[in-house]
Amino acid sequence: MSGKPLTIWNTVIPENWIDYNSHMTEGYYGVAFANASDEFLIHIGFDSNYRTNHGTFYTVEAQIRFLEELKEGSAIHTETILIGCDSKRIQLHHALYDSNNLTLAATQEAMLLHVTIIDDIPSVSEIQEPLKQNLIKINNLHSEIDRPDYLGNGIRQIK
Repeated sequence: MSGKPLTIWNTVIPENWIDYNSHMTEGYYGVAFANASDEFLIHIGFDSNYRTNHGTFYTVEAQIRFLEELKEGSAIHTETILIGCDSKRIQLHHALYDSNNLTLAATQEAMLLHVTIIDDIPSVSEIQEPLKQNLIKINNLHSEIDRPDYLGNGIRQIK
């Protein structure tokens, strides 16, 4: 592991992700970012055994910035930074790139909450090992990465 963003998710944009404007529709940016978050969780050791014994994660907040159009057939990837974590939450930043020309196409900031489900009732719970230790290691490395200045900003207000 290193003090640089994780590049652990990529795909090629399929035809069904394209809208009537001939570029990737906004909902599929969300799909791409959700897949990137899932890959991050897998990277830290989140698997079916962990889900059965300790719980799962819910995305409770997300903010997407759309910066450039992406076209059908384009190779895309994300660079993920662990912005922070505590005993119950993970804050991620994903940057979505067109892999061919390295154009930054979109960003997402997301907050994930650890949840245990007992008798079909979800409740917030503490992240368990080995995820807890893996998050601490990545958080220490990623603390060296400069943070984008737009983190924590909401939607611009119309005045």
